[in-house]
Amino acid sequence: MTDRYVLVDTDTGVDDALAMLTIAQHSGTEIIGVGTVFGNCTEQQAARNALTVLSVARLRDVPVCIGQPRPGSPPATSSPHGLDGLGDRGYRPRPGVGPAPESAVDQLLRVAADRPGAVDLLCLGPLANIAAGVTREPRVLTRYRSVTIMGGMGPASRRDVEAAVQPQFLEKGDTNTNHDPVAATVVSAAPGKITWVGMNVTGRLRLAWADLVARSEVGKTATFVRDITEDYHRYCTSTYRAEDPIYTAHDSVAAAVMLDPPVVLSATDARPRVIHEDGRAAVWGVTPVRGPAHRFVTDLDYRSIRTRIAATLEADIPRPGTV
Repeated sequence: MTDRYVLVDTDTGVDDALAMLTIAQHSGTEIIGVGTVFGNCTEQQAARNALTVLSVARLRDVPVCIGQPRPGSPPATSSPHGLDGLGDRGYRPRPGVGPAPESAVDQLLRVAADRPGAVDLLCLGPLANIAAGVTREPRVLTRYRSVTIMGGMGPASRRDVEAAVQPQFLEKGDTNTNHDPVAATVVSAAPGKITWVGMNVTGRLRLAWADLVARSEVGKTATFVRDITEDYHRYCTSTYRAEDPIYTAHDSVAAAVMLDPPVVLSATDARPRVIHEDGRAAVWGVTPVRGPAHRFVTDLDYRSIRTRIAATLEADIPRPGTV
């Protein structure tokens, strides 16, 4: 029985792919649509990647709608997700499969109107599509059962604490917001049941590359994830100065918060504010709250999230005694 319906907005990179697979493997959950946006790659490439990931998950009837293009010039630096967003491993959608004709913004508005209060919205990329929807219908996010955003840096009051615990915290920054700070500003002022799962909490989850390699030897899902993560894990290991090879799963952390709200051990209400510093933009939660309050996650049950990701990677591994 399906008890959770999810609309995903994504720039379909390496960790987005793992998040989508995590949702697909969750019992009682149905992905009803995907909207794509620029970020880890172009919005058109993100759509092709989403179709590829859905095929890996054996989901063949999910509409994938292309969203907003990047404002201005693309970044000058290369992406750790590769030129195509999935590690440049040559993955393509199944022949004859393509995106839906509806735009991602129209899909966002239609789902809200047709199924008010029944669908969870998960935002994994820059917020251009969401901002365009809010601009056309300012209360659109109130019509979703929940809105979970992988973005932000957490409460501003905890900035120094987080930086002390995670030395790379400020250096890594809020990539999704930095891609489109204007869109983040629009969404920050929107009403709704909105939760920000920021770098303050997603960056704490570091997964052992050796575990993924071991699982990939017996499972097709893990093999796909290992393949697209090959270069990304080197970037993560270097960025976080890890002693042993690791990879991160920022988007899967946000997906886990949406799928299983009790994994949130602590959170605080604050007003999102886009702050520009050292040439980069980031969302911070500020208090006191004036205007719409959003929720900022400050601690999570990481053991539970690790277990969920492991279950995703092992979903197609035969168990002893099974055929």
